[in-house]
Amino acid sequence: MKKLTKREKLLIYVLACFLIGFFGIYFVIIPSYESFQVVNDQAAEAQFTKESMEMAIDSIPSTMQARDDATANLASLKGPFQPKLTNEGLDKLLTQLCLDYSLSPKVLAIESNELAGVETFIEYTSDQQTSASVGTESTTTDTVSTEDVTAAAKEAVNISDETTETTTTAESTDSEVSGDGTETWTGVVSMELTGTQTNFYRLLDAVAGRPDMIITAFAIAPEAVATTTGTTATTNTVPQLNGGNITISVTFMVYMVEK
Repeated sequence: MKKLTKREKLLIYVLACFLIGFFGIYFVIIPSYESFQVVNDQAAEAQFTKESMEMAIDSIPSTMQARDDATANLASLKGPFQPKLTNEGLDKLLTQLCLDYSLSPKVLAIESNELAGVETFIEYTSDQQTSASVGTESTTTDTVSTEDVTAAAKEAVNISDETTETTTTAESTDSEVSGDGTETWTGVVSMELTGTQTNFYRLLDAVAGRPDMIITAFAIAPEAVATTTGTTATTNTVPQLNGGNITISVTFMVYMVEK
């Protein structure tokens, strides 16, 4: 057997060292480095989670205080509004309201009781070319001047049972009406009442001061008075301001919230 030369031994030794180094790097160092990177990433993520949790824990008192303040504010905002009512609840609410002002309900019809958009007012700006119409109000023989009422009562003008409706439109210079608003439970109720015009004006003032309802339209019909001339019976209608019952058709809109 031929003996290896010194040069061949050196080459074998170098090759063995190269193989040991290669397999060591490939099977030991590289997997260890990858494991180190994974552990390092996990440690960084854990550190970030720890800092986030510490910040959240530190902010718990202020967060709870803000929650309590928001809850109290929401309760105060909901306070003046009616809770969500059924049709029977709307009937009782408006019937009792009218009775409180000595107005007798004759007919009550609930047109809707559902989620609906609430109209909002938008401040007028000079960029807008025209201001929007605020709305219309249907009235009948709604006499403002007492002299006109006296003259009408003296004349006792003969008219039919049909009510003459006068529509007035007021243009707003400061604001316009927008139908885009938040949705809330809205009940629309039409009623026919009897009573004096003075008591009805008291009801109008009371509803105007309430945030939970508005009167969208009303019509006043003067009371029919039967008179006899000789043997002929006729029916005259006389506008009454402070005396005598009148017939009133009114539409309420009631806003309700979940409580």
